Amino acid sequence: MDLKTKILVIDDDKVLGKTLKIVLSMHGYDVCYANSGSSGIQKAFEYKPDLILCDVKMGSVNGYRVYNFLKDSSILDAVPFIFITACNEPKDFRIGMDLGADDYITKPFANEELIKTIEKRLTKYNKLKETRKQEFNSLFNLTPNGIILFDEHLIYNVNSALLQSLSLVNDDLKSFSVENLFDQASYKKIKDKIVRCANGLLDSFSENVFIVPKVGDKFEVSLYVTVYEKKFGSSMLIGFIILDIKKNRDNFNKPESGIFSKREYQVLCLSMEGLSIKMIADKLSISSRTVENHRENLMKKTNSNNMIGVITFALKNNLLSF
Repeated sequence: MDLKTKILVIDDDKVLGKTLKIVLSMHGYDVCYANSGSSGIQKAFEYKPDLILCDVKMGSVNGYRVYNFLKDSSILDAVPFIFITACNEPKDFRIGMDLGADDYITKPFANEELIKTIEKRLTKYNKLKETRKQEFNSLFNLTPNGIILFDEHLIYNVNSALLQSLSLVNDDLKSFSVENLFDQASYKKIKDKIVRCANGLLDSFSENVFIVPKVGDKFEVSLYVTVYEKKFGSSMLIGFIILDIKKNRDNFNKPESGIFSKREYQVLCLSMEGLSIKMIADKLSISSRTVENHRENLMKKTNSNNMIGVITFALKNNLLSF
């Protein structure tokens, strides 16, 4: 059974809100309605929508505040955000678009206009999701660092770089647990953080730990963990394992190439490790939107359509020493 596309409607006009829910449900969408900005923020985290429709003028938490609150979280990482407003002055449109909203719908509007706008934004969103999926799959196989998909107890997949470092083959994963991956002291240090991430109490964490290969001595790595996918109240986690800490540190502090700025080079290195946009932003103490801007600049400078193209360009031109 195919899962329905989820739309969150945030509007303090209860009549309009319930009407929108009925109209959108009739067009095959799964709809969640919140009647205030504050409850809308809460619902966004619980419901994980594919698109958000939000009124501008509500109570103390208006649409702009809702957007500003959500944009710094993982909720609005590419999820379309459409403002609904009775305002039609240019300054009101400009505020919303400057914030980064995807579109505006002005009241009153026809149902056909609403559905057309939603379909247009969802089409763009789905294309972006597919591009990111392809980018992730390529990084999963291309990066020389380790990537692991796991939950509180079980390991579901690791990339070839980590398999090789652990002297494992895919069949070994059937009997390999998260606890087996690390030495006892390291697992004790990160166990509680893994549990908290899996249960939605922590977004991400990083630690230097020791991993234990099937053959040979344990060795130190840098581990970055974040939520990969949420399902049925728990989370699948993804871990990025920097296998050569010194080499990574040398790369990260490498002088400017002449093509990329220092910050662009840092974003490139962290992207090469497989880190998400939010994790890159946290590590560099900048916003996710700034990371996006640096990634766009990298693609423009290398005439690439995605970050895989940028990485390939950098490798071919010896701009990365991996």
